[in-house]
Amino acid sequence: MHVLDVDQRSSCHTFIVCLTTIKHWSQQHPQHVPIFILVETKQGRAGAAPVAHGPEPFTSATFDALDADIRSVFSEKEMITPDQVRGSYETLLDAIQASGSGAAGKRTGGWPTLAAARGKVIFLMDQRPVEAVYTEGHPSLHGRVIFTNATPGAPDAAFTEENSGTMAEINALAKQGYLIRTRTDDGTEEARTNDRTRADMALSSGAQMLSTDYPQSEPSQWTGFFVGLPHGFAARCNPVTAPPGCVDSLLEPSSAK
Repeated sequence: MHVLDVDQRSSCHTFIVCLTTIKHWSQQHPQHVPIFILVETKQGRAGAAPVAHGPEPFTSATFDALDADIRSVFSEKEMITPDQVRGSYETLLDAIQASGSGAAGKRTGGWPTLAAARGKVIFLMDQRPVEAVYTEGHPSLHGRVIFTNATPGAPDAAFTEENSGTMAEINALAKQGYLIRTRTDDGTEEARTNDRTRADMALSSGAQMLSTDYPQSEPSQWTGFFVGLPHGFAARCNPVTAPPGCVDSLLEPSSAK
């Protein structure tokens, strides 16, 4: 549901049905790497369609219902949640920076290992303007399901988007323990000219999630531009933060492809 009344071509027409589809696949491939689910809480009417219906505003109560919908499909054991990552730390920021520096000690919290994260999903909030609404009454995301697209340094900061960030900025955040999403292309600009500058930078950075409008299965209609990982992998060793000896081909079991 990209734009109400205008762009509604979806393979699943309710949030719960979409999540159920993901859960069934996950159950069939229990050793898959964690799946990032980016939740886009769009508000306002489409400028090009003044007669289109507008989505309802997202309030604290709306987000309570959103969390409840997610929990109706996935159990706590099937997700990576803010409470799990925060552990015994006061804030999410404290937890991810301790795990990023290797200074966690005996405290619980921090990002799970790949072995502990296999077969799980993690929910991420795309829109930063609703961060204050989602965290209202839930400091540092206590009791919430979705990681906010937080400003680095905020108490709820564990995930952040750096869609226009430089490699230096992204790499610095990755070394601090942040989960980062960046884009390899946007607005069809790179796709029209087959400009791979932005894609190559993103692929060389420490961002853990790379978003493209042109996966190999749907290349650009203008130039054939597409973005993908080598050998068709869904995941690879992080070029900035991966431990020595990490092997791309061992990350995603063949049964999960």
